[in-house]
Parts: sequence; structure tokens; C-alpha cells
Amino acid sequence: MAVAWTHETPDWFRGSTEPISYGETIYAGGHGLLALDRETGSRQFGLQGPYQSSPTVAPVSIYQTKTLGITASGGIFGLNAGGGQAVPLTDRTVGGERWTGPRSPGPGYFGPAESATPITANGSIYTAVPGTNSLVALDPNNGEVEWRQTHHENDPVSGTYNRPAVYDGRVFVTAWPKQATAYDADTGEQHWHREIGEQMVLPPVATDEGVVIPTRESVQLRARSDGSLRWERNLEGNVTDSAPAVADGTIFVADEQESLHALSLATGETQWTAPFSGKTTPVVAEDRVYAVDSLWALEAYDVATGEQHFEYHPSEVPLSPPMVGDGILYLANRGRILALEEA
Repeated sequence: MAVAWTHETPDWFRGSTEPISYGETIYAGGHGLLALDRETGSRQFGLQGPYQSSPTVAPVSIYQTKTLGITASGGIFGLNAGGGQAVPLTDRTVGGERWTGPRSPGPGYFGPAESATPITANGSIYTAVPGTNSLVALDPNNGEVEWRQTHHENDPVSGTYNRPAVYDGRVFVTAWPKQATAYDADTGEQHWHREIGEQMVLPPVATDEGVVIPTRESVQLRARSDGSLRWERNLEGNVTDSAPAVADGTIFVADEQESLHALSLATGETQWTAPFSGKTTPVVAEDRVYAVDSLWALEAYDVATGEQHFEYHPSEVPLSPPMVGDGILYLANRGRILALEEA
């Protein structure tokens, strides 16, 4: 890989979550938000704040620019995708933060809550509320709660919802220790709820075939209509912090032991396995699947065969999962944003 450009970030930025792209702009969260020109890496604007997660771009009706939904340990925020108005002769802007959504209750026994990854669908922002057992749908215009669902009445023994998946008018979510639930995207009405056998469920992926649900040791496919089990494949894994990717009828998932697996979405059968030891959230683009090994090395594999094409080690860690566009990989790398291209 060759470095197309590098952006050295301000002192306040510390990024390890996946950047996103909208139009000609790259957005990255990390103790604030940075907006960079996609082609050159030059800075368009920066917003200091608690913002930590990957942002999501949401449509609005009362502003000329989109809203960016983003979360932090303290709650959920809506930011101006255009950055607001720059204050002359300073590094500050006004109008960058549009609203504050549901807040977290504060640091718990294990410290501050982890930020959640929000998503946009059906004109709403869907996300777990950090530090709670609640899932919300928010109006991107003002952050008002359209609906809210809470499991176990915020019992601290249970866990927060994982990143949701939205498909065909339903929101699919999982939560520790072993919950899988589907809600109506418009109303929040529960369609079905299942208790998974294992006490570790991770973020789901919703597909035409069904809902892919990874657990500590296995991968399941469940029906979108009622959550019934279609198949389960035991990978003898020890997964605690990975998520799968699905593309062209294949599931790509790490077992956090020694392998990256490519499984048939229809049957769960193995298409290939490749040596891979760490936690990861793969990203698929064209004929490559990209995986960052435990936040420190980027590896690329052939989608069809699992053959490794390259491995890239940055000069500092952690390294985020990549966002891929037009053959360029964009990654947050602690105090830098990187754009990589094949040499």
C-alpha cells in the first residue's frame, strides 16, 4: 500500500473509529469531529467536543445541510454536517452542534460508558443510548425521541444494545447476555424476541436471507419475520468484540482465535478460512475483504479465495476499520487520518 495523503490532526483529536464519506467530505470522530476534503485530505472544519463514535449522515427538513448523528460516553448529539460558522482568527465555530439527544446517566462501576454506533434509515437516527439498556429512534431535525425501548429496566447486570441493523421497516438488535429482538422502525412496537443459547451476542447484520447474529462461539442465521433459527455454525470461537460483514451471499467473520472465516449466507458452510488472530470488523469492497487486526494492522484478502493480498502496519496505533471509496482506503489512526491506495 502507498499513502495517498496524511492529515495530521489537532491535539484534541484521538481517533480509532471508522470514518465515513458524504459527497466530497470525509468525517471522522475522536474526542471531536473532523471534516476533510476526500481528495486532498485538507481540513474543511473541526468541532471540539465529547464526540467519539463513527458519525451517521441523516436528512433534515429545517436546515440546508445534513445532520451528523454521533455518540459519546455522555449521550447522543446532532452536529451540522457543514460545520457551522467559523469564528475569524480562531480555531472555533458557532452553530456546529445542533442538538443534544438522550443523555447517559454518568460513569458506572466500570467507568464511562462506551460510545454506540448510530445508523440512519427511514429518515430517522437509530442508536443505543450509551450507559443504558435503551434503544431510540430520533428525529434528525431536533434530536427528539420518536420512540424508545428499554430492556430489563436498565438492570446493570444486563448490557446495552449493540449497533442496530435496519431492514424492510424493522430494526434488529442484540444485547448481552443473550437477547435478539426486532422492532417496528416507525413505532418501536416489538415484533419478536428470542433468547439466544450463548451468553454473548454481538452486532447483527440484516440481509435478504435473514438476520446474521454472531455469538461468542458461533454464527446464526435467523428469519426476519419471527426470529426462528435457520442455521447455526459453531466456529469454536471466543468472540467478544468483533462484528461480521456480509456481501454477495458470503459472511466474513473472525473467531478471535486463529482464523477469518468466509461462510455461505444460505447454508453457513465454509467457503474459506485464513489465518487471523485478533478482533476485527471486516469491510468488503469489490474483490477484497479488509480487516484490521486488533486495531494495529490492516490486512486484505481475496473475497473468493481468502488469499492475502497485503498487510499494512502504521507507525502508530490504534488503527480504525477502513472506509473504502473509489479504490482508496480512509482510516483514523490516533493522531492522523490516512488515505491509502495500492502501489
